[in-house]
Amino acid sequence: MNNFDFTESRLFIQKMIENNLEKPEVLEKLLETYKVLIEKKSDTDIQYLKSDESLRKEWDKNDTERFKANTEYNKKLIESQSQHR
Repeated sequence: MNNFDFTESRLFIQKMIENNLEKPEVLEKLLETYKVLIEKKSDTDIQYLKSDESLRKEWDKNDTERFKANTEYNKKLIESQSQHR
């Protein structure tokens, strides 16, 4: 799991937890889901650190491409919003 997907998933689950504090049955499932997400990310990171150099390069390349795409999207969004003013 790359860092972007992990962060997006983590933030989503955190928001769901905040929105369901008064529902114990839902909260319990969300907390378990959050725990599993953290465990999976930890397992993935450990495997990454143990893996060979080519896999790390591919991982970094994917993260870089995702970051570039996100940056380009944000840039276009800002340009679009500034044209409407």
